[in-house]
Amino acid sequence: MKLNKIILAFIMLVGLAQAEAKLTAELWGNEGNKRVELDQLIKKIDTVGYSTVAANKDIQVHYYNKFKESTLEMISFFGMVNIEALRPLLLKNPDFGAYAPYNFFGYKILDKAKDDNTWYGHLAPNTMLDIIGEKDPETRKAFTEMVGSFDELVKKEMKPTKSKKYEHTKPLPKNGLTKLVKKFEKPDDMEEFVEDFVMDHDGRFSKHNFIIAGFIDFKFEYSDMDLEFDKYDAYWVSLLCHFEFSNSIFNRGVPEAGMFAPCSVYFYVPKGTNELHVGYASVDNWINALNFTDEERIKYMRAIDDEVVETFKEMGFEVVQIGRD
Repeated sequence: MKLNKIILAFIMLVGLAQAEAKLTAELWGNEGNKRVELDQLIKKIDTVGYSTVAANKDIQVHYYNKFKESTLEMISFFGMVNIEALRPLLLKNPDFGAYAPYNFFGYKILDKAKDDNTWYGHLAPNTMLDIIGEKDPETRKAFTEMVGSFDELVKKEMKPTKSKKYEHTKPLPKNGLTKLVKKFEKPDDMEEFVEDFVMDHDGRFSKHNFIIAGFIDFKFEYSDMDLEFDKYDAYWVSLLCHFEFSNSIFNRGVPEAGMFAPCSVYFYVPKGTNELHVGYASVDNWINALNFTDEERIKYMRAIDDEVVETFKEMGFEVVQIGRD
């Protein structure tokens, strides 16, 4: 009787663990190298209202040139935006900037005996929404439908023959976003202020071996489209990348972590204020959502994450929230 109770308790624990598993992402796949097909897909995204903030293709070449490491036959990243669909979301919640753009990526490893498929996809919409802490059902539905329209195009054009799901049992960090704020003296010309800030920002981060992999100024975009965006005096997003960091993960056994890169860092000035806000998704989301366990790797990832915070502090920002457990 006692043994039966132990077995039953074990089965219940296993069932509970399985029930708590949440989808991080589903990647689709096709046999062979589908670099050309991915490029052709991206040329058609305007048919569903999308464009790319940046297309960073064949990054494995840069990894090899810089680090002389080669485990990837192909890895490419595309910053996806549906500018019109994003506007009401950004007006509702500025934290949507953490996924404006969101990353669509594709990769293929060199070891054909192990895996001769090209895999492509992005974080699941619910994962992105949970990271930014969006609770409103209607807003979540609108974001999910926006991403879904792109997914339908992907399936139509790529015709995937297989898929693989990534799940996590450890919850995402309680605070998925790191947020900082800086007070500044109101300028006579906000556009000039933004330009000067961006130059300073990019220069400082380059000294810390970060690369700006893309940029979009939503305030400018909506003004150019004659669409109201008056909630903000400024709003822009920079895509931040650290080559050594990404090589140490994507080129060393975890290319699927590319679903988290590059990092969209969003900046905004609420209308009529002298406060510049910045936010981005922390690497603890990578760690939890992809079940990282190597303590040395986790320590390194958090060290690079901390370096981002320290660089912003150098620029006069104060921490409002740290994206950690």
